[in-house]
Amino acid sequence: MSESFVPSSLDEAIEFCQSAMPLRKIKDFLDRTALSADLKALLYDLAQFTVKVGEVVVAIGRRMISIAMWLAQTIPNTALGVTVALALTAVIGTVPVMGGFLAVALQKLLLLIGLTAGAIEDLRQHAMKDAIDRMARQFAAFNGGVVA
Repeated sequence: MSESFVPSSLDEAIEFCQSAMPLRKIKDFLDRTALSADLKALLYDLAQFTVKVGEVVVAIGRRMISIAMWLAQTIPNTALGVTVALALTAVIGTVPVMGGFLAVALQKLLLLIGLTAGAIEDLRQHAMKDAIDRMARQFAAFNGGVVA
């Protein structure tokens, strides 16, 4: 099933979550990224997250990681903004004497600016809204009549 599929029943939503890429492929994907080992471990732990719906164990974590990977492709300006902010932080950290201190002090600010600038551009292009609406529809079947 593709990321654009919207389940219309609980059974379809469970099947949709179960059809996410297997943990082995998620681990291979994470191992090929330039993420820190701690973040890779955290994302892999998230991928292993499951919930029990009736008698069925649903691999919702694998679907969440798949959606995150899809979002990185769908809202590229936000991903690029965060990437640039992280790169700037790394470059600042290499400056002798005060670089490490400046990198720590500016890291959150740069991430916030990069994330915000990228998200604004994605919002202008309606990519962010479309992606978030699609995700909300995909998980709506789990709502089970509970009003948010």
